[in-house]
Amino acid sequence: MKVALNLLLILVASLLCLFAAEGLTRLVLDDGMLYELEMWKYAREVKMRDPRPDLGHRHRPQAEARLMNVDVRTDSRGLRGPEIADTPANGTARIAFVGDSITMGWGVAEKETFAHQVIEGLAKAGRKVDGFNLGVGNYNTLQELTLFREVGAPLKPDIIVLAYFINDAEPMPSYTDNGWLTEHSAAWVVADYRFDSLFRRFGEAPDWKHYYRDLYEPKAAGWLQTQKALGQFATTARELGARIIVFNIPELRELRPYPFADITAKVRAVVEKDGMPFVDLLPTVETLEPASLWVTVPDPHPNGKAEITFARGMISDLMPMLDELCRTKGKGCSAP
Repeated sequence: MKVALNLLLILVASLLCLFAAEGLTRLVLDDGMLYELEMWKYAREVKMRDPRPDLGHRHRPQAEARLMNVDVRTDSRGLRGPEIADTPANGTARIAFVGDSITMGWGVAEKETFAHQVIEGLAKAGRKVDGFNLGVGNYNTLQELTLFREVGAPLKPDIIVLAYFINDAEPMPSYTDNGWLTEHSAAWVVADYRFDSLFRRFGEAPDWKHYYRDLYEPKAAGWLQTQKALGQFATTARELGARIIVFNIPELRELRPYPFADITAKVRAVVEKDGMPFVDLLPTVETLEPASLWVTVPDPHPNGKAEITFARGMISDLMPMLDELCRTKGKGCSAP
């Protein structure tokens, strides 16, 4: 009887500690800017599973969430931003922005994303344009291609902007049941993330530089998959009669000297071999203090300042493409 009572007391005390930890996490630690918690909310409130092996997940249609203290909404197609018509207005050049969380605008207000900034900047310059944002967090190039073919291509874009980031060469993620705690407990999510960070810092897991370099080993499955997907992007654009341009988004933790110039050159070679123009956006930010471009100091996703800077760089390369569209198709012209 005494043993059973002691076990019951231990169980009750353990449950109270767990409830206290959960309450502390949600009421004190959760200030709306804790990266691991915000990513957890993103997965729960905005993302949804997709059973296809070359997609895995996507955005829910008509989702709304407050993430990293900015509002995130999706339209009926699961795209971040307002609804867009099935076809562009007469004489309007439509631009599709394809990419991962950087294109989606993680931690950035919708109006500060480079997708929005490019369209706004071109419109202010008198160009007839519209566009849509296909960015989804945790996507690789194959997933971006799959989503574009399903959702982007039917919207008849004239220009495809593919925003490439160094981790786009990751292999397809595995989608397993992470368990009840991961699904429901904020405290568990924080603890698990912190233990993983400690293991990466002091254990055998590769640091971020080695992790990226390993992605580009000649026989790395993700890199082989990415090269194929880039070629298929070029083919898909030709089939649609659309122009395509690849913008390389730099890793913002170190800018001068940039530690991945050789990887950028490797990606450029593949892109240009497939007949697509490649523009490295590193020069737009390399003189700036890296941390000034981050969403938060622990989270080096590009913030609004960085996205706006990238947009300026993109606009200068998109203008000649619009000039050609104006001459050949009467689209994207300057307003009279």
